[in-house]
Amino acid sequence: MKLFRDGGKMKSGLLRVVMAVISVVTLVLPGYAGQLDDYYLTAFHEQPGSAVEKAVLLQVTETNIPHCGTPLKHGLSQDWNRLETATQKILAKQVAAPLLSGTPLSLLSSGGHFTIHYTTSGTDAPDIAGINQYTGLGLTSIDAWAGKVGDAFEAAYTYYQNLGYHMPPTNPYDVYLTSLASASEYGVTQDIQKIPSAGFLYASSSFIKIDKDFTGSLFKPQTYTPLQSLQITSAHEYQHAIQYGYNYYFDIWYAEATSTWFEDEVYDGVNQNYSYIAAWLRGSTRQLDLPVDSSALSTGAGYGRWIFNRYLAEQHATVVRSLWEQLAGLNPATNPISSSNDIQMIPVMDSVLSSSSYNSSLGAEFFGFAKRVYTRNWQSHTGELSLIPTYSPVASYSSYPVNSSSTAVPSVTLPRYSFAYYTFTPSATTTNLTISLVRNGGVQATVYKKSGGVITEVTANSGVDSYTVNGFGGLNPATDEVALLLANTTSTDALQASFSTDGTTPAVTSSTGGGGGGCFIATAAYGSYLHPKVQLLRDFRDHSLLTNGPGRAFVAFYYRYSPEMADFIARHDSLRLLARLLLTPLVFLIAYPVIVSAMLMMGVSGVMVMKRRQRILR
Repeated sequence: MKLFRDGGKMKSGLLRVVMAVISVVTLVLPGYAGQLDDYYLTAFHEQPGSAVEKAVLLQVTETNIPHCGTPLKHGLSQDWNRLETATQKILAKQVAAPLLSGTPLSLLSSGGHFTIHYTTSGTDAPDIAGINQYTGLGLTSIDAWAGKVGDAFEAAYTYYQNLGYHMPPTNPYDVYLTSLASASEYGVTQDIQKIPSAGFLYASSSFIKIDKDFTGSLFKPQTYTPLQSLQITSAHEYQHAIQYGYNYYFDIWYAEATSTWFEDEVYDGVNQNYSYIAAWLRGSTRQLDLPVDSSALSTGAGYGRWIFNRYLAEQHATVVRSLWEQLAGLNPATNPISSSNDIQMIPVMDSVLSSSSYNSSLGAEFFGFAKRVYTRNWQSHTGELSLIPTYSPVASYSSYPVNSSSTAVPSVTLPRYSFAYYTFTPSATTTNLTISLVRNGGVQATVYKKSGGVITEVTANSGVDSYTVNGFGGLNPATDEVALLLANTTSTDALQASFSTDGTTPAVTSSTGGGGGGCFIATAAYGSYLHPKVQLLRDFRDHSLLTNGPGRAFVAFYYRYSPEMADFIARHDSLRLLARLLLTPLVFLIAYPVIVSAMLMMGVSGVMVMKRRQRILR
C-alpha cells in the first residue's frame, strides 16, 4: 500500500509539473503570436505591460546608435489603416507635428524656403552652452542656432535644386527642433497627406524633425560637432522630403541609401556615413535590398548600401536622379510591391539602367561594384579612399587542396544581388593554383591576383569554368593573395556556386526561386516585414536553412509556392490569425531553443519516471 501511495504522489507531483509547463506555454504563446499593433506600440514605447513581458514576448531590438527615424514612421503610415482604433488613438501623436515643451517660436530661413520651429524652454530647448563647447561658434541665443539650422537646410535646398531634383510640394517647408536623443535618432521625415500633381500623382507633403542640438553623447559631439551633425542631417532628411515629393510609395532601403549617400555629396568632409559600410561588407552575402529594420545598423541595410550609389554615379552621373524620376510616374497598384507595400526599387533600377540613356543593366552595374570593392579604384572623393572599408572574405584558405573536405566548405548560396569573396594565401607546396567552379546561371565570377600591391584580374581558362594562377607558390604569403569573387547578379534568390582547387567540385542544385526573398507568409501573418518575428524568421533562413543542402531546397520550394498563398492570407484577418498561431511554435523554438529543450527534457524525464514506477508497481 505504501508503494502504491508513493506512486500516486509521484504521479501527482509530475502532473503538477506538466500542468505548470502547459500553463506557462498557454500564457506565453498567444502573446508571442503577436499583432502588428504590438510591434508599433512597443517600437514607440507605448506597449502596456511589464518590461519582462515586453522582453520575453516582443523582443524588439533596441539600439543606442543614432540613425534616421523615417523607416519606422514610413512603415507606420503604410500600416495605419490596419491598426486597431485604440492603437491609432495612442499613436496619433507619432504622425502629427510635434508639440514642443515650451512656447513655440518660429524663424523663416534666409532663403525663405524653410520655417524653423523651436522653443527656448523645457526638454526641447537647444543647449547653447553645449553647442558652443563643441563647435566654438560663440552663439549667444537659441534664435541664433535656429538661424544656423535654416542655413544648413538652405544649403541642401540649393544643392538639390542645382542637380535638377523636383522640390517638395510644400514651401516654406516645416522643420522642428525637438529632443530625439532618447529615440536614438538624428532626424525623421514624416509624410502628411497626398498632394498629386501632373507627373507626380503619388506625391506627398511632409515635415521634418531633427534633434534640437546634437550635443548628446550618442551623437559623438567630440568627433562630429553639433554643426556637422546638423549639416548631414539636413542633407539626409531633406532628401527624404524630396523622395516623398516624387512618390510616397518608395522602397525604404533605397530611400535610406540615397539620403545617406547625399550626406557626403552635400556636405563633403563630415564623412560620418562611411561608418555604415563595413556592416554591409561583413555580410555581403545578403541581398542589396535588405529590409531596413531594427538590425539595419548591424547589417548595413539601407544605410551601408549608399556606397553603391557612389559607384552608379561614377559610371553614370545623372542615374540616381533618373531612378527617382522614373519612380514618380509609377502606380503602386500596377507595379511589383515589396514586403513593405512600397514599389520595389530593384525592377525600377534595372529598367532605368537598361534604357537607351545608360545602355547597361542592374546586373552589370552590381558586378562592377562588387569588383570595385576589391580593386578600390574609386574615381571620386579620392582623398577619402582610406575611409572605405576593405572587402570581408567569407573564408580564407592557406592549405591545399581546397575541396568539400576543407574546414570552410567552398560553396555558397546567394540571394539576389549579393556577393562573396574567398581568398587563397600562397603556399610553397602549390606551384600553380587552379580554381574550378560549378555554379547556377546568374552567378558571375572572376579571380584576382594581388602581387606586390598590384592587383591583376585573371583571365578564365578556355572551354572550362576555371581559372589558373601561375606562379602561385612564388608569391609572398605575408602580402600577396588570390581572391575569388562570386556574385548573384540577378533578381533570383538562392543561386548556388561551389569551387575547388583539385577539380572535385560538387554539382549545385538548380534554383527555382523567384525574386522576392522575403518571408512571405510570415509577413502576411504579422502584417509587416518590420515585425520582429518576421526578422527572426529571416535570420533563421539566412543562418540555418541556407547553409545546408536540404535547407536550400526548402527555401527554393518556399519561394516558388508561398507568394500567392501569402497574398491570399493577407486579405483575410481570420487566416492571418491562424497563420500567426501556426507559426508561433516555430518562432518560439527559434527564439528560445534552450527553454524548448528543457521542456522536452522534462517531458522525456517524466515519461521515463512514470514507466519506471509502473514497472516497480508490477
